Amino acid sequence: MESRSLDIGLDKAETWDWYQRQWGLNHDEFFALCSRGVRDGILFTEGAPLPGAMRAVKRLARAGHRLHYITARAFNGVAASDAWHRTAEWLRKWTFPVHSLTVSVDKNCRPTDVFLDDSPRVCHDLIAAGHPRPVWWSHFPTQTHPATTVSSWEEFHTIVEGEAWLSGTSSLTQRT
Repeated sequence: MESRSLDIGLDKAETWDWYQRQWGLNHDEFFALCSRGVRDGILFTEGAPLPGAMRAVKRLARAGHRLHYITARAFNGVAASDAWHRTAEWLRKWTFPVHSLTVSVDKNCRPTDVFLDDSPRVCHDLIAAGHPRPVWWSHFPTQTHPATTVSSWEEFHTIVEGEAWLSGTSSLTQRT
């Protein structure tokens, strides 16, 4: 497999499977590249938070919400402990408020009132499991989803504050 740069930005991704359509990589090649990025200390530790993320999560934490991060970053070639440590390192580096960090393929493993994820499949699974409020972070403005869709942290903050006010609860999850 030839070497490729990891500089694809979310603003350049045209579909969820951008690595196939835009880079021409199959599933195994993409995850081999990801595994190399984790081993080299780049993937899961580099890059800045999305615009508005820090402000939104810190506002939510100050309002008393518990932030639970659930990630499926352990995949073939990446141990769950490595994924956890690298993700925790990145969250600490950027001073994200964290109540828990879980590595699990099953994103429905921790009960939450609101769940933010950027995978359409995960949101479908949450809906099928009866999750009370899955929210899909959509990078692709032309796509729709049965879950509530947001494209900014301000939109997500508004949803969480509205849910907490309506239900009197304050537990949410952010996918990392």
